[in-house]
Amino acid sequence: MFAILLSAGGVYLYQQYTNNKLDQAVENLNAEIESFNQADMERVTQFNNRLSQAQGRLENSISVTAVLERLQAATIDTVQINTLSLMREGDEKITIAAEIQTDSFDSTLFQQRVFLIKDSVQEFVISEVGSTVVKEAGQTEQERNSRPAVSFLTTFSLPLEAVPSDPQAAAEAYVSAVTDQDAQEEEINEDII
Repeated sequence: MFAILLSAGGVYLYQQYTNNKLDQAVENLNAEIESFNQADMERVTQFNNRLSQAQGRLENSISVTAVLERLQAATIDTVQINTLSLMREGDEKITIAAEIQTDSFDSTLFQQRVFLIKDSVQEFVISEVGSTVVKEAGQTEQERNSRPAVSFLTTFSLPLEAVPSDPQAAAEAYVSAVTDQDAQEEEINEDII
């Protein structure tokens, strides 16, 4: 019987303790609600919006190094890029325009095929294909005429996902591009043979 009375007293004291804690928490909450300032909330909301915009820009940023690495991985050895321009088109893609010189029409066709089999290359166009001669400083006229070349203009685009700004992702994309290039060159060489 004494244990029952002792238990009932313990429950009563514990109830008083928890009620006091609850009342104290409610008072603290009411004090915070009264001290709440709408102007502070608007500042926090504006700051959150700016952070969200910055996050969006960061997610859509690109690495020029990754673009050049992708271009290098898709360019065959006999190709020389004379001019190159990059233009970003919104948050979807990068358009690349280049004036390219190769040693033969076969190399031109081979380069076209390499570009076309790349997963990330889109809207590939070759134009103004023409025969030229290589002009290097210090060469005589006869030496210049002995090295004919084929020049052409090309434009193509890469999706932004193919050239991420994240250094780790860029390194992984480069390794993947080089591995793909090696495999595709072997496949193309097998097709030619």
